[in-house]
Amino acid sequence: MKNSAIEELLDLGILLLKVFLSLAIVLVIVGALFWVLSFFSSTGKVISNELSAEAIQRKYEWFINQSNGIEKMDKDIALFEQRRADVEKRYVAFGEPSKWSEGTKAQYLHDAKIAKDDLVAVVSQRNNLVAEYNANSEKWNWGLFKDYPEIPNRSYFAYVVK
Repeated sequence: MKNSAIEELLDLGILLLKVFLSLAIVLVIVGALFWVLSFFSSTGKVISNELSAEAIQRKYEWFINQSNGIEKMDKDIALFEQRRADVEKRYVAFGEPSKWSEGTKAQYLHDAKIAKDDLVAVVSQRNNLVAEYNANSEKWNWGLFKDYPEIPNRSYFAYVVK
């Protein structure tokens, strides 16, 4: 009788162990399945957010606005370059620079420095717009616009002050 009671307890223990291990395996499989599904769900949300009609319109308008801003800065640069040229023309009337009085030299250096500093500031603003435009045009979620003919320029170049 002792052997059969011990055997029954062993059989019950083995049965409980099998049930526990089966439940553990099922829980691991179900957990992995939920993890995989949540991955696809979050990926789907990102794709939906980045490629929604609102996002596409916002990005398209951003490219147009940024391009217009760069074109405006190009016109501003032309104005500030003309201002630098005007400083040079204004001082031609004083003759050779080596013959200028100290006051004229000081005023010329002051005017030339201000004209150059203003030009450098405008160029810096333009180059920041260009860098942002070029960086965004390389992003995967902005690349949809690369083939749109209305997008003015696919890549702008930085302007260098001479």
